[in-house]
This record gives sequence, structure tokens and C-alpha cells, in this order.
Amino acid sequence: MKRDRARTVFWVIAIALGAGLAAFLARPEGRAATDVKRSLFRTTPDGVAALARGIARLGRPTAPRITPLADAEPVPGALVLLSPPVVPSPAEVHTLLERVRAGGTLVYAPVLFPTVYGALRVTPLMDSLGIAFRLPGPGDVEDPEWVSHPLTQGLPPPRAPRRALRPLTETPDGTAQAGVPFRENLLTTGSGEEGRWVGAGLIRLGEGRVLVLSDDAALSNGFVAEDPLAALVIRALLTHTTPADTVFFDEFHQGIRGYDSTARRWAGFVLGTSRGRTLLHVLAAAFLALVCAGLRFGSPMSRVAPPDRERRSPLEHVSALGDLYEKAGAARTAALLLLARLARTARRPPPRDLSEAEALVRELEARRGAHPSLANIRHGLRADPVDLTMIAAGIDDHLAKRPTP
Repeated sequence: MKRDRARTVFWVIAIALGAGLAAFLARPEGRAATDVKRSLFRTTPDGVAALARGIARLGRPTAPRITPLADAEPVPGALVLLSPPVVPSPAEVHTLLERVRAGGTLVYAPVLFPTVYGALRVTPLMDSLGIAFRLPGPGDVEDPEWVSHPLTQGLPPPRAPRRALRPLTETPDGTAQAGVPFRENLLTTGSGEEGRWVGAGLIRLGEGRVLVLSDDAALSNGFVAEDPLAALVIRALLTHTTPADTVFFDEFHQGIRGYDSTARRWAGFVLGTSRGRTLLHVLAAAFLALVCAGLRFGSPMSRVAPPDRERRSPLEHVSALGDLYEKAGAARTAALLLLARLARTARRPPPRDLSEAEALVRELEARRGAHPSLANIRHGLRADPVDLTMIAAGIDDHLAKRPTP
């Protein structure tokens, strides 16, 4: 029995340790994520938490925005929208640009969406700003150079971005057509015959401005401390906002819809991922195996009495019960319980103490006269300790009306 119990305990501990190790190895890790999110919630190399904290230290509070840009809270005065995997709808684009025209500031890095035909998709916001990605060509991202501008003065030499932007509509002489927002190039790249392309530019819309970046990798946690383009973005935000403004990071279009509690994150991991579901099934199977195995407390007892003990007389049963009460030190309680049977025959309530028990015996003697069985009960009650065997025998003799020898 002890060996079986020890084996069961061993397996319980082994399964618990195995489950803990599996949960530790399968835990979600930012560095192991296959997607890229420019989110201030991420402190992994792909996130922008360091950028948000740097802006906050320089006097501009930062906060996430986890609601859409239309049919929700008013669009803030300063918004950072970096490579959004969820493309803003035309209604959101309209609301956003109306806020910019009223004096807002937008930092925008378009997301690169290749189509099935190999072309690069133009999103509604890119179309409204008159920009598109340049298909990579020889020399398109070589020789990066700052354009003379108050925002670029004193910056170290720029690093080459991974891709470049081009204007959607432009006249042959290089000037923008009517209706296209006025652009101020800040970073240009390219050494080909077709001219230089835009790595960063400032677009004026009414009273506000849009800082457009062709590549936002410079703003990620992995490069923000070393790339001068991050300093350019921070300069633009500090220049075109006031200390009372808050710089909001658009988390809604990063796919973040709200704040998750620890319980919800664990539930999402266990129920929403393949590794979590595998772990849950393994634990359920192990628990079911333990339940089926069960814990055994010795060999099972037979429901049929042995041949030598098939029947017990009432006296033997009461004597055995009395022995148990005596071993437990509750002889008086046992005596009172035995006398409850005698009290019922006399239509009296069960005695609660020894004095009431003796009163019951005296009442029975007064009714039916003295009898040796009642004398035995009295002697058993007055013994020290109480003699349960004598009391039980006296009760049986009195109820059976057996004559004494």
C-alpha cells in the first residue's frame, strides 16, 4: 500500500514538474514573435517603447490610442502611425487629415503591401498624401543625404533606409501638379539616372504637417539609439507640438484592441495557440490517468462476514461498542446513549446526565417494583469507570423480563 501511494505521489509530482517546464518553454516571448509591430507596448527590438519613453522624457507626454480614427474619440493633435498592419479606412483617413489640416501633426510610415502581381499597393492614406513606394532598383537606396532644413541641421550622416518613396503625380519637370500637397524633402536617396527618391519628407496640409518616412526601422527599439532619423522624428514632434500636447501612438491599427489582463493573456495562450492547446490536452490526459488509477487504501474488505462471525448477538454487539467508547474515554456518554432505549419504553426523554439516569431507574422501580436487572443498571452507573457491559446486560434483562438465576 505504501509503495503504491509513493508511486502515485511520484507521478503527480513528475506531471506537475513536466507541466511547469512545458509552460515555461512554450511561454510567449516577444523576441520569438514572427510578426513585427511598431507598438509602444513592445519592448522587444521591433517595438517603439524606447521612442515613446524618449519623447516623454523630453517634455511631451505619450499615450496609446486603441480606438479607430472614425466614429470614436476625437483624433488627437499629434499621432504616430507606423507601418499599420490594419490599413485605415477611407472614413478614418478623411477624419485624420481633417484634424491635420486644423493644426495637427502626424508621423506616418506606410506599410509595404506587395500585390499578387508584384506591384506595390497604394493605401487610401498614401493616395491622399500623394505618395507611393518605389520598386527597388539598383542604387535607389544608396548615398543617403540630408536636405538642408531646420530639422536636419547638426544631425550625423544618415543611414540608408531599406526602401524609398516616390510622388504619385508629378510633372515632367519635377514640380507637383495642382492639388498635390506641398512637400519638403528631408532625406533623399538614390544614385540612378532617374534622380533621387524620398526617404523622409514633410507634407504641409492646411495648418498642420505630416512627417512621412519610407522606413520606420530606425524608430524601433533595436536602432532608435543609433539612427539619426529617430532624432529627426523627435525634433519634428517637439517643434510642431506644445508642452500641453500628448503624442498618441496608434495601437488600434497595430491590431491591439484593448488592455488584456494576465488571466486573459493566459487564456488566450492556452485556448488560442497550438502549443497552449497541446499543453492543455496533455495535462487533461495525465489527470484522467491519475483519476482512473486512483489511490488504494489497503486490500478491499469483503461485504460477507467470515463463517465464524456470520451472526453476532445483541449483547456481543453492545459489548464491542462499549469497549470502543471506553477506549475513547466516553463511557458516561455511552451509558446515557444505552439508557435512551430504556427511556423510550418508559415514555420518558433520554437522560442527559448520570443523575437523570438514576432518576429513570428509580421511576422504573416505582412502577414495576425492584428487579435485579435495574439493580445491575444502578451498580453499573455508580462504578468508576462506568461499567457499560453491566448496564447493557441489565437493560437487556429488564426488557426481556428474564428471571435471574
